[in-house]
Amino acid sequence: AFVCLFLALLVPGAAPPPSSSATVLLCGRTFEGKSASLTGPMEILVDRGKIVWMSPSVGRPIGVTVIDLSTRACFPGFIDTHAHLMFEPGDFDKQMVTRSSAAKTLHGFSNARAMLMAGFTTVRVPGDEDLDWGAPDLKRAVESGIVEGPRMFVAAHAVSATGGHGDWSHFAPEFGIHGTAIADGPEEIRKMVRNELRNGSDWIKIMATGGFLSAGDEPGVATYTEAELLSAVETAEALGHHVCAHAHGAEGIKRAVRAGVRSIEHGTFVDDEGLRLMERKGTFLVPTWGIVDWLKQNARSAGYPEYALEKLERYQSQLLERRAAVVKSRVRIAYGTDVGAYPHGEAWREFVALVNSGVSPSRAFRAATTEAADLLERPDLGRLATGQTADIVALPGDPFQDIQAVSKVDIVMKEGKAHRRP
Repeated sequence: AFVCLFLALLVPGAAPPPSSSATVLLCGRTFEGKSASLTGPMEILVDRGKIVWMSPSVGRPIGVTVIDLSTRACFPGFIDTHAHLMFEPGDFDKQMVTRSSAAKTLHGFSNARAMLMAGFTTVRVPGDEDLDWGAPDLKRAVESGIVEGPRMFVAAHAVSATGGHGDWSHFAPEFGIHGTAIADGPEEIRKMVRNELRNGSDWIKIMATGGFLSAGDEPGVATYTEAELLSAVETAEALGHHVCAHAHGAEGIKRAVRAGVRSIEHGTFVDDEGLRLMERKGTFLVPTWGIVDWLKQNARSAGYPEYALEKLERYQSQLLERRAAVVKSRVRIAYGTDVGAYPHGEAWREFVALVNSGVSPSRAFRAATTEAADLLERPDLGRLATGQTADIVALPGDPFQDIQAVSKVDIVMKEGKAHRRP
């Protein structure tokens, strides 16, 4: 392989010779993004932020750095398509009104780093509880190198109906405290979508139903009409962007899918008709099952308010009942955690929830690599292959045999730069 690479370098117009920062990773085993189990051993030559060559032996270009991962399994960098970086578990009401936008963004610096250290080299932020524009600012800070964190796609705010999941309706009305992006009717929604994109959002998130961790609304209730959802999708798509929809209830899910959203977030009560509709239209599901499992054990001790505890208790018997139908379906699952509602360094918990619910390890890892990359329309991510962006993580053990091994990531490379080594 090294001879082939050397000869290729002699061809006019071929890639330049390896730089002084070139690295060879000696992987004991690999998951390249699609396989049903770990394969290997495999060597990966990384240079200038890209995977230059993959082979059982890539040779040793002069001056290359060699990292011995022969006792570890290498994966594409994990992608979390539903990560809240600007708040932490507990009383969101208190965080919303006691932290300025600047304070929320500073917390985001730390949380972004925690995500990266856990192996997540890319995240999508679907609307954080910030009145200003901290999420796009945090994204730019990561891109410029001011902050160490994952690559970010952001919806700065979640578009919500008045009194919906994104409207803070439990504050006394005379104080005039509302959600971050309240819009009713197709025309208001169209204006709001344009404003979000103007100010730095790459995605639009819309609240198609109520939720569990908010006051004054119910997770099963559809809060937008199909015409309103269609207005959001048409406006965003015309400007080259996509919409993801927070949706728990079956009717709200179907309205959002028919309107053309690219992904359904949560999908807790999706019915069989909704699953068939998602299969037919190619809509992604971001199930966020790990947060449900975590909240069942930790919501009270973490300080969640009584209205959230009451809803979690009231819906407890229904929270798990649709998982088996999702597992049996052909719906495209993309990995998403809802971290922020639970600790950022534990974003691996969604792998455990997926597998414990019957999803195969291979499908779970595809959800966090190839499927998530396809959802984000980034074909250079989510795969270990020549020419791909060099986002690579490694861990001891075999998570195909013991899914808990995903909690032990100790090597993290993003765009060819090592951010974590033992």
